[in-house]
Amino acid sequence: MKNTNILEVKNLTFGYEDEPVLENFNMSISKNEILLIDGENGAGKTTLLKCITNIINNGKNIFINGVEVFSDKSVLKNISFIMSEDTLYDYLTLKENIIFFKTLFDEDDEYVDNVKSLCNELAIDKYEDYLIKNLSQGTRNKLYLSIMLSKKHNILILDEPFTALDKNTQSIMINKIKSNSKEKEKCVIMVTHVSEFKEISTRVMTINKILN
Repeated sequence: MKNTNILEVKNLTFGYEDEPVLENFNMSISKNEILLIDGENGAGKTTLLKCITNIINNGKNIFINGVEVFSDKSVLKNISFIMSEDTLYDYLTLKENIIFFKTLFDEDDEYVDNVKSLCNELAIDKYEDYLIKNLSQGTRNKLYLSIMLSKKHNILILDEPFTALDKNTQSIMINKIKSNSKEKEKCVIMVTHVSEFKEISTRVMTINKILN
């Protein structure tokens, strides 16, 4: 039987110094799923996402489309990771940030069109010539989400990026995430405390804190 899992974590153990965070952890997610990862603070939710995205742990025990990240980092291009803090460049304009990320992600001109379309939908296109450092946090968040959601990916990972969004933006993001998960061979993994986003999940996985 064909393996339909896009992402698998197999027997992952990780900790900081002498403090274990994840121990023999296993999970998988298949196409078209929206997985909500739940758990108390300190349970390892963000640590897990950082392991999956190769920020820590060097890709060991993480498999994307059956390929271990440790042995082939190129599979990471299948991931778009939206963190709680943006990675925008303060001394570039909104427009220049879009071009920068187009180059960074090795995207084509369609990517720029998609980002600009989403910026227009979120009513921030009027700031295209403003330096990022002069924009409000809400506007920065909208641009960051537009940039990351427009990146080509099979796996969309979101770590608490919604807390500072107004209701209209939340509604737009919910629709984008739902449509994203319905596309062929795509899935979504979320960590969030915003109830509106919890409601669109197709599965909930709870991580329990390891007791020392």
